[in-house]
Amino acid sequence: MQQQLRITPAQYELLNVLSCVDKDEDVAELKNVIVQFLNTRLQREIDRLWNNGTLTEEKTAAWSQEHMRTPYKHKP
Repeated sequence: MQQQLRITPAQYELLNVLSCVDKDEDVAELKNVIVQFLNTRLQREIDRLWNNGTLTEEKTAAWSQEHMRTPYKHKP
């Protein structure tokens, strides 16, 4: 069964804006702006989690000791 792709209103707006971007250097600059925007949102969320106690020094220290790699599956 094929999954239907749905475009959100925000994605639609971005596609409209991007339709006029045709130079590689403009695409690179726009990509940097989007990365900075997402980085700011991520930092804001990390700060919120830190301030409400969800994220702590102890939790981040524990993460450094975790082994989260997916185990290899050997085929017979």
